[in-house]
Parts: sequence; structure tokens; C-alpha cells
Amino acid sequence: MNKIQIGINQRIPISLLEMALFAALQGKATPEYYLELAGTEIKGDNRKRKAVTILNRLTLRNPLMPVLQENADAVVAALRSKKDRPILFAAIVNAAYSFGYDLTAILGKYLHVQKEVTTALLTSKLAVKYGSNRSLPNAMNSIIPMLIEAGLFSRPRPGFYQVVKHKGFSPLAENLYRRLFFQHNPMLPENSDVSTHSYFEFIEY
Repeated sequence: MNKIQIGINQRIPISLLEMALFAALQGKATPEYYLELAGTEIKGDNRKRKAVTILNRLTLRNPLMPVLQENADAVVAALRSKKDRPILFAAIVNAAYSFGYDLTAILGKYLHVQKEVTTALLTSKLAVKYGSNRSLPNAMNSIIPMLIEAGLFSRPRPGFYQVVKHKGFSPLAENLYRRLFFQHNPMLPENSDVSTHSYFEFIEY
């Protein structure tokens, strides 16, 4: 039995998320368009319908969407920047799914003290909060490939993860990444120095 609901069991290619985000920023996102998008890379009616639900949560229902819409032009520019994309997509994915935030923070904690982290270690630490039934590996197999594809961290070989240090990103990307952190830590003042928190292990100031 899960201790906390995870809410995701299917990977969304970053290319689909990017197109869905463009549509949301332009006010052109519809269930029909998202279903059409899903059909370009995903097979099976049930999986396509699930993809539409996930795309909605990642974009239109994302807690960061008001800020993304207010800064639409800058977000579009960030999506075209190799330095911004990992930070931006990580913020979007992890804002929509708390599981992604927890996974990233735990990964950062152990990568701070060792070169690689294994799937087994990551699974054991996440299981403390989320339980250890089938939904946990399904969620990991959904979120991890998305964050790797975005470029937040790397997988040099199956079952092993390494840190990637990001620098030179825009103030917008950093602001969204920070906002996401405080979304998951609402008791902390937003002017807190959080640079040493494990979630920021992937950022180099």
C-alpha cells in the first residue's frame, strides 16, 4: 500500500512536453491537440489517453503555469537555450509531480558524497515515503527518463546515475527552479539561502 499517492506511471517524451507547453503558452492547448500530439509517439488508445492527462498536469494544471504565461516570451527563449532547458524542464516536471521533486532531492543528497547512485539505493530511499509496491518502480521509470532526457543528470550505464553541474542559465530558469523548491517547502521563507540543499546539487553558482 502506498503511503502517498504518486500520480504518474507513464513517461512523456520531452519533445511532446515542449510542444504541449508551446500550445499552452499560446492559448492553443486543447484535449484534441494533446491527443494528436500523443499519437505521434505513443501507441495504444489507453496509453494515449493517459498521456493527455499527464500533459494537462504538466502544462495547463501546473502550479508554475501562471508564471510561465506571464513570462511567455522569455520561456520560449529559455526552451531554445541548451543551458536553460535542463533547469526549466526539471522545474516543470517536479512542480507537477512531488515524486519528481523528492527523487531529485534524494539523488542530489547522495551524489553530493559519492560519484554514482544506483537504482537500488534510490528505490530504497523513496520507498520510505512512497511505499514499495509496483507503483514505485513504474513512477521511477516514468520520471527518471524524463529528467535524463531533459539533461538534469546522466545515466552512464543502466542502473547508475551521475551528477551534471549546470551553470550559465538565465535568471528566469533559476527563478522557476527556486519557486519549485519553495512550493515543496512552504514553511521556509522565500529569501532563505537554499543553495546547499540537496535539490540544488545540480546547479553551480
